[in-house]
Amino acid sequence: MNVPEFVYGNIAPVFTMFKDDLSLDPDGQRRFLDWLLQTDAISAYFVRSGLGQMFTYGVEDTKQMAKTACNHLADKAPVLVGCNGVWDRNRKRLPDPDLFQRQAIELSRYAQDVGASGVVHTIPDMLTPQAGKTPVDVTLQHFERIAASVTIPVFIYQPPGTANEYMLTPEAIRRLASIPNVVAAKISTNNAYYLFRLIRAAQSETFSMIAGAETIFYAALYAGAPAVIGQGCTINPQIIKALQQRFEAGDQAGVIEAQHSVNMLCEECRNPVDFLKRYVSEQGFPVGRAYRSAPDNLYVAYPEPMSDEEYQRFKLLFEQELAQYVS
Repeated sequence: MNVPEFVYGNIAPVFTMFKDDLSLDPDGQRRFLDWLLQTDAISAYFVRSGLGQMFTYGVEDTKQMAKTACNHLADKAPVLVGCNGVWDRNRKRLPDPDLFQRQAIELSRYAQDVGASGVVHTIPDMLTPQAGKTPVDVTLQHFERIAASVTIPVFIYQPPGTANEYMLTPEAIRRLASIPNVVAAKISTNNAYYLFRLIRAAQSETFSMIAGAETIFYAALYAGAPAVIGQGCTINPQIIKALQQRFEAGDQAGVIEAQHSVNMLCEECRNPVDFLKRYVSEQGFPVGRAYRSAPDNLYVAYPEPMSDEEYQRFKLLFEQELAQYVS
């Protein structure tokens, strides 16, 4: 299976809309997806993402989100669904490995059935190697099982905080890239040297590396990564799109300037999810600002909502930067 054409440019890690009772809000989710669609700068939509609080999801939450997004974006845009089994990322309370893998397969098949263009699974650092096995063996076996359970593309995700012994090496990437249906890996790192080594290890027509930090997208492009997933891909995809267009046009100065804008917006926004929920509501796409508390999740030690002063300050900066790239 070749790498799909939508593995290009911005793949948005979609934020999750919750009701005040912290159940999923499908109406709010559809409005949020409509906001993202009108940017005309996103190539695919990754739901149950890290920034979407993936580790707070249960099985039924995942099915509901998959169905909501796939139905709403049918014939409009590709949807990638995070299909891990259920785990809150508390390393003192690991999931039952058999149940976790059964859930992962069940959710992958469900996502395929409702129209997903691909499924995303994290590095399985919650699964303990059996005697004589290594973390690489565990990872390979896990993705072999997932890939054999579906016919749509499978994406690897190495999130921040992955246990050191499970972090991918060039050799592990080459072995994973040989599994049928496994087409790409997102590596959440701003270490350009590490990412460069992984990109070089397995770049081919059947496998791609995806930058997992928009702050080094310029470097990833030069190394050969065709796509990026990061907070900016949801908040300011127009700027990242311009960055890639300038790169393809050979405009090096323009690339650096766009990367500066991307980095500044990333650095200056303490709570990107809260900001965008409030901002899109002001723009006529009303959504709630509720979020689930998940103290054991590295994504959520979730920051407190922005104060009015913080919000207005960042909003001004955001609109000033965006105006340079949107006519």
